[in-house]
Amino acid sequence: MTLCYYVTGHGYGHAIRTAQVIKALPPDLPVIVRSTVPQRLFAEELPNRLIETICAEFDCGCVQPDSVTILKRETLDRYRAIAARNASVLDAEVRFLTGRGVTLVVSDVPSFPIEAAHVAGIPSVVATNFTWYDIYKEYVETPQDQALVDEIAAQYRLASLALISDLETPSTAGCFPTVERVPLTARIGVRRRDALDEFLRSQDCPEGIRLGLLYMGTWGLDIDWTVVETMRDWRFVTYDPLPRPVRNVTVLDRTQWPYADTVASADAMICKVGYGTTTDCIGNGTPMIHLPRRDFIEYNALVAGLDRWGGRIELSEDDFIAARWRPALEASTSVTIDPAAFRTDGAQVVANRLAGLAAQDHNRLQFS
Repeated sequence: MTLCYYVTGHGYGHAIRTAQVIKALPPDLPVIVRSTVPQRLFAEELPNRLIETICAEFDCGCVQPDSVTILKRETLDRYRAIAARNASVLDAEVRFLTGRGVTLVVSDVPSFPIEAAHVAGIPSVVATNFTWYDIYKEYVETPQDQALVDEIAAQYRLASLALISDLETPSTAGCFPTVERVPLTARIGVRRRDALDEFLRSQDCPEGIRLGLLYMGTWGLDIDWTVVETMRDWRFVTYDPLPRPVRNVTVLDRTQWPYADTVASADAMICKVGYGTTTDCIGNGTPMIHLPRRDFIEYNALVAGLDRWGGRIELSEDDFIAARWRPALEASTSVTIDPAAFRTDGAQVVANRLAGLAAQDHNRLQFS
């Protein structure tokens, strides 16, 4: 039995969520990952798990010049070209699945692999909190756009099962004939604040100041780093490359400081909102300071969940970019967080369900 996991290359949140599920799967279950996400990300998240990664593109997510701006027309035009290519390689993808002995296809969250699995006679599962149908239907301008979006929905409807996480968009479940709800998939870190403080002191960081984790998304944001340098009572860490050295910002090495451990160790996370950052903060009890996100309907579901949890502080886009963070940083020290707002064991719940399905004779599988 073999599981083939298709992962969108839109940002890295989907790949990180997928990695947590794979980590929870039985170690002897062969897993193939097809995605444009760099192999190094899976290696970082799964250092003790052998998987096969094969670069393949079946969707494009959204076309973006930065981490919060979406080019809607360009997005649909880009996906239209990919959809045409998908149609031309359908037979080849079916041969790939059958030739590799795949017994279960999982998607987070391209729709085309679901069609390929259906044609191949292989069960398929979508594991997600939103679909590209949910996102793209807001961008429709022409009858051709509507036909494209309808095709995505039709492909999703071929799924055997959808495992839909908390923080779902309102129309997600409507795409699927069979749905099961699952908890959040979150990376839970180990608090290593003492060790991190010691390391930062070796980088000339004063003792006793607060620690913020910066994440500006895959596409980045043009932050005013000169203003950041004036906040000398805060030390900031990031894993993103900086445009220039910033006195009070340290770039960490992921191999020495696992991301989830840093989230758990920080006093606040200053970031853009995505499923990954949201579940990182909820799972580790770390307040989030963020800017709005336009034209991406998942954002509304995420901030509703963050409000239920209690730990978010929103800045305007102008204030965030200009690094006028101080009022939010001060407010983050007194937020009231509800640690019981959400379960965060979704990776294990999803993994158990997938392992059970992959082990069964797919000709006898029943989905209710």
